[in-house]
Amino acid sequence: MFSLKVDKIIKHSETVSTIFFNSKLRSYPGQFVMLNLFDYEEIPLSLSSPYSVTVKAVGTTTEALVRIRTGELVGIRGPFGKPFTPTNGKALLVAGGIGSAPLYYLHDYLKNLGAEVHVIFGGKTSADLIWKDRFESVELSTEDGSEGYEGTVIDLMRGKDLEGFDKIYICGPEGMLIAAYRILKERNLLSKAEFSLESYMKCGIGVCGTCVLKDGSRVCVEGPVFSGEELEDAFD
Repeated sequence: MFSLKVDKIIKHSETVSTIFFNSKLRSYPGQFVMLNLFDYEEIPLSLSSPYSVTVKAVGTTTEALVRIRTGELVGIRGPFGKPFTPTNGKALLVAGGIGSAPLYYLHDYLKNLGAEVHVIFGGKTSADLIWKDRFESVELSTEDGSEGYEGTVIDLMRGKDLEGFDKIYICGPEGMLIAAYRILKERNLLSKAEFSLESYMKCGIGVCGTCVLKDGSRVCVEGPVFSGEELEDAFD
C-alpha cells in the first residue's frame, strides 16, 4: 500500500464526488484500486481517470469519502484487474448512472487513439448524469423524463444499429448489464462487447473468494472487464 494526497474534489451532488489525487496512477481504463480511508473499511473503486475515482455514498466508507477534504491522505493498493481492450475504430459506450465511472476514463483514452466514440448515457433522473458534458457525442435518457429520452439506456440501445460498431463497452448496474447482454446475444454481437462488472471485494487479488461469479470467475482477477462471450455461463 502507498499513500496519495487528495488534490482536488468535484462535488457533483450531495451524494456523489470525484476525488483527484496528487499523482498519476499507472493504469488503463477499466482497472480499479483498493482504497483505504484511515479508520474505515478498505473498498474497491473503479478509476474514472488516471488521477481519480468517482464515489457515490451508499455506505459508511463511501459516505466518509464523499465528505473528504483536499490535503487528506488515502491509502491505495493497485491498480488491479483486467482493463478494457481498446479500439481505434468505431466504439459505442453504454453508460448507466454512477456505475459508468470507468467509461469516463475509457472515452478519453479511445479519443486519444483516434477512435470514433459514441455514448448513450442513462440514469433515473438528470442528477444521475454526472459529467454528461465530458462526452463529445452522447445521447441521454432518464427514467423520469427530466432530461433527454424518457426511458432507460437499454431502450436507447435497442434502437441502435449495433452491428455498425467495432466495439461496444457497457458499464452500469447489474440489471442493466444483464439486459444489455441479452440484446447483444439476440443479435449475435457478444464478440464485440465488453462489460465492466462491480462486485464486493475484500482482497482485490483473487484470494478471498468474495467476488466469485457462478461460473467460478473472480471479478478482481479475471475481470472486472469481461468479454460478452466470457459471461455466457455467468449471465445465462
